[in-house]
Amino acid sequence: MEEKIKKEEVKEVKSKKTNTKTDSPKDMLKYFGFGLLGILVIFLLISTVVSVRAVKNLSQNSFVLGMSKVLNLSVAEINGEKISYNDYVEDLKTLNKFYSNPPEGLTVPTSEEISDQVLSRLLANKLINKTAKEYGVKVTNEDITNFKDSLLTQFPSEAEANKELQDRYGWTLEKYIERVGKPILLEQKLQTAFSEKTLDNTDEFAVEEVRASHILFMEDEKTTKEQAKTKAKEVLQKIKDGADFAEMAAQYGVDSTKDEGGDLGWFSRGIMIPEFEEAIFAMEKGQLADDLVETSFGYHIVKLDDRRFVRDFYTYMNNQLMTAKIKINLPINNPFESLKQTQQTEPITIEVEDSEENTISE
Repeated sequence: MEEKIKKEEVKEVKSKKTNTKTDSPKDMLKYFGFGLLGILVIFLLISTVVSVRAVKNLSQNSFVLGMSKVLNLSVAEINGEKISYNDYVEDLKTLNKFYSNPPEGLTVPTSEEISDQVLSRLLANKLINKTAKEYGVKVTNEDITNFKDSLLTQFPSEAEANKELQDRYGWTLEKYIERVGKPILLEQKLQTAFSEKTLDNTDEFAVEEVRASHILFMEDEKTTKEQAKTKAKEVLQKIKDGADFAEMAAQYGVDSTKDEGGDLGWFSRGIMIPEFEEAIFAMEKGQLADDLVETSFGYHIVKLDDRRFVRDFYTYMNNQLMTAKIKINLPINNPFESLKQTQQTEPITIEVEDSEENTISE
């Protein structure tokens, strides 16, 4: 009996040994991987929460900016399109650097005003990009090259350009072209596209434009006002008798348009001085004014070459801004809120100076 009990005990011990399974190295590695993954998930969750809170506090910490980029956090949205927090911070740093050592005589804006400048530009750029796609407008490599070449004419060398831009904005030349040059070029090309697409006058944003030519006669040190008027009348009569207008402009004109046959290009109301504008817009297409037009510049022989209706770029874009659905995701000011409340429609665009002077523009 005792021997039978011992056999049963031995059998039970063997059974326990058989049922006890030892984890293999492969299984141990799997458990370690799961544990490490869990730690990483927890770390990412904590980092995400910390980063989101830091962004809400407008942090510019490099780690926060890195996480912001990964998480695609936005400072604002316009019509559902996000404005990157990183883009906002980068432009904010740039403007703050610029205003830290401003050119003499320039008023330094407040922090809120600087933020408004940055955000309004980023919001406007989104709308300009969207409109450019609708019009099929793109900035080409040739456009960028020409912009760069033009910019470099203002500096002794490319190295000097990089140094100046770095000192003033904290940007390299290439960065400046990307952040400033390309948006300017796109806006310019979009304006051109607007001006080249003629409409009928029923379009909500249509404005009338005219194309005119003139020959200006001015009083100067050698010419009295009466002498200028007499000469202008003589030339006007020659044109009435069949002389070519462009040839007369080249021969007698005294402003920069003389080399273009007197061509002033296309313009809408409000561009030229009132007395000149009134005369031009009252004329018929192809008409030569029967008499001289007198302005503060002198005496003009004028001819209306053409007229058309086009969509006004500034009116259209400002309407888009005023009617856009803008959502501010951070504790900063909406730069367009006051404009919406007062129904103002001032252009929110980068103005690019025109190198050509128009002698009869206001």
